[in-house]
Formats: sequence, structure tokens, C-alpha cells
Amino acid sequence: MTADTQLSRMLEWLSSSPSLENVARAIALDYLASYNPVHAMIWLLKRDGSCTCLAQYGGGESYVDHVYSAREWRALEPVGHLALMATQENVTTWSEDKSFAVINLYAQNILIGFLTLRFAESILHPESMHPVAQDCSRALSIYLALRFHHLLENEQLLDSFNGSEDQILTIRQLEVLKLMAQEKTNYQISKLLGYSVSTIRHETMRIYSALGVSDRAEAAIVGRKRNFI
Repeated sequence: MTADTQLSRMLEWLSSSPSLENVARAIALDYLASYNPVHAMIWLLKRDGSCTCLAQYGGGESYVDHVYSAREWRALEPVGHLALMATQENVTTWSEDKSFAVINLYAQNILIGFLTLRFAESILHPESMHPVAQDCSRALSIYLALRFHHLLENEQLLDSFNGSEDQILTIRQLEVLKLMAQEKTNYQISKLLGYSVSTIRHETMRIYSALGVSDRAEAAIVGRKRNFI
């Protein structure tokens, strides 16, 4: 399965609004199954610097719904230390023994949360996980930004995610926009995403309306400015 196909599959599944518990489980048992993770947690970082665990798969003690202050979560080992080391270019950081990873989640160049993973054994070649980690980061970032924009309350983030429904792109529309920016035709997009050409045309018109543009070139420019692509 190619990286684009994997990302499209994940985005399409997230568009059905699964529970966060099922998202954490699917990441461990499906998307990253070949790396044998035994523990996966999804964290949301709020404007005041506090952090909440939204969902957890595996592990003993439950962290779900506990609110950690900025000082508390930064002191969590190895979560806080590794999360602060990651960058947008290299979204994943690893513990020294390569058995624990933190994948940072971004929206509009802003850190909005983390995906933390513990593995049954040390990963001998962590770089091999980089493409799928990037896919997870992109898909989860979009999902969390759209679902929890009212909690994030960051002016830069809300410029893109908080407005009328007409101004918010769905996950499917974001994936269409990405392929439009790659100069794919409606026919090619329909084949890649598994929708009819008519559906892609309708989604394209909705994208134009939401972004306030009139053609693909303008949509790509605005999409990149808003970090949608």
C-alpha cells in the first residue's frame, strides 16, 4: 500500500467520526500493527498549556480525561521531554532504547497534541516508521483540529477552523484539495479516493466556496497558506 493510499484510507475512516477510543485502538492494531505497539495514547494540548489524554489503548493505569498542567505534562517521562524535542520536519522523537515514540500533532504550524506509542520491543530501524508516522500525524492533526477547535481557542488556529460551516473543509475535502494541488484531474482524484467524478466535482465547488477562490491554482495557493496541504 502506497503512502498516499494509506493516508487516504485513514482520512476516509476518520471522516466517519469514530470514537477516540477506537482511533487509538486502530492505530495500534491496524495502521502501526507491523511495529507491534502495545500502548497508544492521544493527547490534546490546550491554549493554557495544559494537556489532556483523550484516548488510550493498552497499558495499565488510565490517563484518560486527566488534565495535566503545563508543568505536570512536561515532567511526564518520557512524554514531555520527547514531545518538546520534535519538530514539524521530524514529527517523531524516540526514547533512547527506541521502545517509546512521541508523534507531534500540528495545525496551522501550532502544536495541538501528541500521539504516544510504546512498543513490545525496541524498534531496530525507527526511520522505517517515518512515513506512516507522518500519515498518522497529518490525519490526526486534521481530525483533532476540526473536532476540538472550540477547546484549542488559538487565534491563528481559529482563522481557519472556527467560522461558519461554509468556511470549514471536511476531511474528504482536504484530501481532494491535496490532490488538486498535485494537478490531478477529477477523474484521477475519483480513482484515488474511490468516489464518483460527479462527487469530486461537487466537492471541488464546495472547496472553492469555503476558500473564497474560483479555480484550482488559487485553491492550492490558499490551501498552502492555511497549511491545509
